[in-house]
Amino acid sequence: MKTINRTIITVKVKEPFVEWANSFDDGGPKMEIANNHPTAFLIPDRYDKFNYEDFLKKNFKIIFESELDSWMVDPSVWPQKRTYKVFQEWFDVQISDMVFDLAKGDVITESF
Repeated sequence: MKTINRTIITVKVKEPFVEWANSFDDGGPKMEIANNHPTAFLIPDRYDKFNYEDFLKKNFKIIFESELDSWMVDPSVWPQKRTYKVFQEWFDVQISDMVFDLAKGDVITESF
């Protein structure tokens, strides 16, 4: 087992996101909050449960837009108001400053 020098922000959608996601009449699947999987974002390990909001306030837009894009790739239908306050209303954020790698082999990264 190895530790990874990152902190994790875990983001889980709340009801406003689910309502937005289910507002499309496109014949696609409907989102259920109970069956939705959270998304994990690795951030610098200098952030922890005491100061992670410093990072989040500066970077919430990329997380917000990543979550929107995971459901609807057309940005023209994304909510126009994407402030930090709206982010907090739409997502539950948890922090973990202990990250362990239980897999064998190297961590492989890909750029998007």
